[in-house]
Amino acid sequence: MQKSKFVHLITILATLLCFVSCEYDTVEFDKVVIPPDQEVTFSNDIIPIFTSNCIQCHDNGGIDPNLSASKAYDSLIDGNYINTENPGESKLFKKVDSGHGSLNPTEKQLILEWITRGANND
Repeated sequence: MQKSKFVHLITILATLLCFVSCEYDTVEFDKVVIPPDQEVTFSNDIIPIFTSNCIQCHDNGGIDPNLSASKAYDSLIDGNYINTENPGESKLFKKVDSGHGSLNPTEKQLILEWITRGANND
């Protein structure tokens, strides 16, 4: 009986050791890559995202920043929402990346890419 308990204990320990020692790579299924040759502009790519997802609350007289088409760029720049030196740390990107506004991965990546490319008003 003692030998059986010992074998059982060793089997349990070996199984636990296997689980503890396993290493898995993290897979990001929602990572979107914007090709370098794909144009990303404020007027054609970013404003439509704001119009579809944001201006319900971030419009004239609403919550800052004002993301209406005519005021969005100035509101983002004047409110220090853009950081072209470290785009991932931009207040705008951090806010949408944390789930604010329920943007899809492509929309989030377009915003990050726009900031990375200089956040031009084009």
